[in-house]
Amino acid sequence: MSITDKIFWLRIGFAILAGLISGALGYLSGNPQGFRGIGIGFLLYFISYIVARIAFGKRVPLSEHRKLVTTGMGSYVFMFLTVWILYNTYMHEQQLSNST
Repeated sequence: MSITDKIFWLRIGFAILAGLISGALGYLSGNPQGFRGIGIGFLLYFISYIVARIAFGKRVPLSEHRKLVTTGMGSYVFMFLTVWILYNTYMHEQQLSNST
């Protein structure tokens, strides 16, 4: 597996973690503090960059250091939002079915 593949899967793992954390903390769109869920996503993306730089920074040529930032960026955003939405949907479905 190439270094960019490893960075990609690292980002996917962090995106799943960020979505679960944002959902578990109860950040919903109707919540006035819902923007903090997005902040968690940004924070974990930054942490994934630090982990990638520590783990793979010496093996990536200086001319390609930009790949440490950009690899998996779009997939991270979509996976983060998907997990966050699915978590909230599942939790609200459980609450609705328990209340009836």
